[in-house]
Amino acid sequence: LTSAALVLVTVGCMSVSGQEAIRIVKCLPADVREIRVPKAEIVTDERGESVYKIKANETWRRTDIEVKRGEKIEITATGIVRWAQDGSDWTFVTPNGTRPPHLNYFPHPDAGIGSLIMRIGKGIYSAGSTASIESEDEGPIEFMINDDILTDNSGYFLVKVNVRQF
Repeated sequence: LTSAALVLVTVGCMSVSGQEAIRIVKCLPADVREIRVPKAEIVTDERGESVYKIKANETWRRTDIEVKRGEKIEITATGIVRWAQDGSDWTFVTPNGTRPPHLNYFPHPDAGIGSLIMRIGKGIYSAGSTASIESEDEGPIEFMINDDILTDNSGYFLVKVNVRQF
């Protein structure tokens, strides 16, 4: 419930302690209690297929795809994003990104800077241009760009997702 307290303070409802936040959240109707990640935009690519548009300056975006533990997810992504201010080296990247930052304040310290990353439940995965990933958790598939500061980013990746059950 720490994140719920943070959201309450962030949206300016009131300033409360952790225990007060728990009482407030328990009193809310079920549909209000569920704090969700915003939905990813769906667009049509040049082949007429529906794909997710993951913008470089936005945090996690949720797809309509729910997976279970052990399902195999096939990812293909295209596009170019700028992950830093002008003047920085290697600022324009494909979904594979550039070198890993190896800094703990990045969403995925071992994935390339500016690369496409995916989250399912508590697991965060490097997706890049192509990936085949077996889900270690269950929940909606979410995507974002691997960067610590999103406000200076631009561009987007188009992401196609296929899920296979075993």
